[in-house]
Amino acid sequence: MTWASKCSTLALVAAMAAASPAQAQDAEGDESAASQSNENQLTTIVVTAQRREASVQDTSAAISAFSGDALEENRTLSFEDLAGQATSLSFTALSPLDQEFNIRGITNTRLDSPSADQSVGIFVDDVYVGRSGLFNFDLFDVDRVEVVRGPQGVLLGKNVVGGAISIYSARPEFSYGGSLTASYGNYDEKLVRGHVTGPLSEAVAARLAFQVRNRDGFNQDIVHDVDLDNVDSVQLRGQVSFEPLDSEFTAVIIADYTNDDSNGFHSVVFDGPAAGAGPWSTARAQVAALRPEGLDVRESLPDYQTYKGDVAPTPQQLHREAFGLALNMSYDYGFATLTSVTGYREGEAYSVYDQTGIGPSNPFGITLPLLFRSPVREREEINQFTQELRLVSPEQDERGFDFIIGGYYQHDEVSKDDIISFEIAVPAIPTLNGQSAWFNEGTNEAFAIFGQLGYRFSEKFRVVGGVRYSRDEKRGVVRGLALETGDRFTPNDPVPSSPLSPTYPEGGGYTTSYSDSWEELTPQITAEFKPNDNILLYGTFSTGFKGGGFEDDPANPLAAQSSYDPETVDNIEIGGKFELFNRAARLNIAGFSMRYKDLQVTQTSDVCLCNITDNAADAKIKGIEAELQVLPFTGLLLSGGLTLLDTEYIEFTDSVGNVNDGKFLQRTPDYQFNVSARYTTDLGSWTDGFSANLSYSEQGGMSWNPEGSANEDGYGLLDGRISISPNPDLTFSIWGRNLTDKLYRTNAIAFFGDETSRLGAPRTYGAEISINF
Repeated sequence: MTWASKCSTLALVAAMAAASPAQAQDAEGDESAASQSNENQLTTIVVTAQRREASVQDTSAAISAFSGDALEENRTLSFEDLAGQATSLSFTALSPLDQEFNIRGITNTRLDSPSADQSVGIFVDDVYVGRSGLFNFDLFDVDRVEVVRGPQGVLLGKNVVGGAISIYSARPEFSYGGSLTASYGNYDEKLVRGHVTGPLSEAVAARLAFQVRNRDGFNQDIVHDVDLDNVDSVQLRGQVSFEPLDSEFTAVIIADYTNDDSNGFHSVVFDGPAAGAGPWSTARAQVAALRPEGLDVRESLPDYQTYKGDVAPTPQQLHREAFGLALNMSYDYGFATLTSVTGYREGEAYSVYDQTGIGPSNPFGITLPLLFRSPVREREEINQFTQELRLVSPEQDERGFDFIIGGYYQHDEVSKDDIISFEIAVPAIPTLNGQSAWFNEGTNEAFAIFGQLGYRFSEKFRVVGGVRYSRDEKRGVVRGLALETGDRFTPNDPVPSSPLSPTYPEGGGYTTSYSDSWEELTPQITAEFKPNDNILLYGTFSTGFKGGGFEDDPANPLAAQSSYDPETVDNIEIGGKFELFNRAARLNIAGFSMRYKDLQVTQTSDVCLCNITDNAADAKIKGIEAELQVLPFTGLLLSGGLTLLDTEYIEFTDSVGNVNDGKFLQRTPDYQFNVSARYTTDLGSWTDGFSANLSYSEQGGMSWNPEGSANEDGYGLLDGRISISPNPDLTFSIWGRNLTDKLYRTNAIAFFGDETSRLGAPRTYGAEISINF
């Protein structure tokens, strides 16, 4: 689809939405979060994305917000679930400890070293979470989730070049109450969650929430007879709020704990259609042919064969444990409110996973001309401290100035160990055989000061400008060790190829230190025009900044000491937010053009079997987004969102010499859309006793790598839920996700003609009961 045709398509959608409420989609706001009022009007969520409380419709930024109730109604448990509902958001995973979010084509692209930063910022109760492997928690007992799209370089800071996802916990209440939910589904999934809240005194309230979730795996390691893609997690959160009477001071302290023990995810190898069959897919096919029961074929694709069963060389493991503290305090001086956000997070994670899904040949009695085995062991520990102070004045209703000023500090201690192995059988390639280990101790510090000044010329027109100064300092010590090298093929050894083995003898290696620092100024200016209470028009220029860093698992001291540069994104955006038909419908549209400078890209090289990070010289992204929501009649809520993207590498020659100029950005669908319908009606004497939700999300085709050799076709997922409520405090539900059992991938890495991949969840379904008290 050409850029012109994309624009024409969106223009047609907008025209139809404005002309007919039956065609309207949700405003940039609450998507499924909006509900129906007695007057058949949409309600909105109050958000704080611009550091002041405002409705989504009064916020001059592209933002989607989801209430906690809406997340529960749609059974949105994970970030993967959220990606199917939030416009322009997608989710992939390089490994169990490396989660990747993509907003408007901006993603992490497999950066996982101790010094690597995120492209999409994750905030929990306004505290930035710096490491992706430690925020793989479920969304439970949530007040709201805000997804802000586009660079947010002034108020939200660095590492928000793509946007930000902010999760806000449900707050303690000064009245006693609670809830309990129990769910059971296929794959023996068991989930129990709940909360209690109430006052401890006239000025103090508390809240305690928990969730326990267990599920068998979607796939199986047939060598060790254990499930893969299973779930075994516990989450706890406790809060105490302090709101003294007749005082302008408020405070809340929040503690959370997460424990996740499972066997990791299922790696499966596809024969990439762009090349001949690679060694892994060839070996996998032969193993399947020799087993009487095969490998339990799940489904065949036109170019791929995949299996539920896996053949792993070592038992896989995944353990994650994280603890967090947040202290949010504010005092209203009248002319401005001073807010302090103090955060501390610590966590540890350990993972053993198989990159290829091919184990030793001996259990199956086969001899292959070329056989690779590649288990990876990762261990990570992090201690993170953050502190933000900001002074925010009220926004003026008439002519006058308003301001926001603040400062930010972050200190991370990151310890990351990797053990990577490769073994190549007959004919052996000695320079690629071996087992390598890296032990990396890193320290990252970030400092920032920021300010924003707004001036309202009239009730209808306001201009806001701001700037942020950021300084990053990153340093550490890395040790590389060649544990095993040379031509060896012992099926019981956990050995694959070592980037160190061609350089160092067995037992040899290096130890070296690294350090670098970067500074950046990121401006933003926005003009707002509000001709009436139902329309907001805005235009924005903003710059986002993502810090530089150092290579993960470097092959030698020179590579370890060589840093890659920061990347920046300049964004020009024009948007409009419209409330239509007496607030029975909303339509939000945004068009944007972004220019990447020094884009950070990580690729796997077939030469050294290692990852190499480059700064692509330039790239551009153009796009249009639309969200709308409509209540055609009492009880029925229709909503949807659409994203159209046109992306291109302007100048990019990668680490292995491929010229990717003019190609699409990797891991970026050319379109995404979601539609949903929710119908609520009385059931006999039960008011609103019946409700049904149906939602469908689809993303277009994309390439997993810059050169475009590993491609993914577009796919869509269908979810649903039906609920019966005898009263507002008791609900029985049945639910289903991926109802059509669509086979799709959430990650793929092209390697020697194969594509090492992770599959998305198959069809799941179950029943649930919820009680409020």
